[in-house]
Parts: sequence; structure tokens; C-alpha cells
Amino acid sequence: MARARKKTARKRVLWTTADVKYLRKSAGRAPVAQIARQLHRSEAAVRYKATMLKVSLALKRR
Repeated sequence: MARARKKTARKRVLWTTADVKYLRKSAGRAPVAQIARQLHRSEAAVRYKATMLKVSLALKRR
């Protein structure tokens, strides 16, 4: 019988001040997917952090 692999917990990555600055600057200007890629985080993590910071991610018209 094959052994079941033990799941390893993901290491939690804290938000740096630079990450928060970039999120605030890019919010409303860039899509969430692009912000997430730049920060190397999931879209859900970016959305959650924006909610906690009370920052709108809705894209603004030009």
C-alpha cells in the first residue's frame, strides 16, 4: 500500500509596507489578477487585504 503524503502547512507571508503601498497605488487602476501577480499572492489574498484596508478595487473609467 502506498503511504499517504503528509500535507505541509504553507508558510504565512506577511504584508510589507511596500506591498501595501503598491496595493493602494494600483487599486482601481489595474485588475486584481495583475496586482496579485505582481505581489506574488493569490487574488483572494489581495481582495481580503484591500477589504481590511477599506480600499476599493473597482476599476475606474478613464
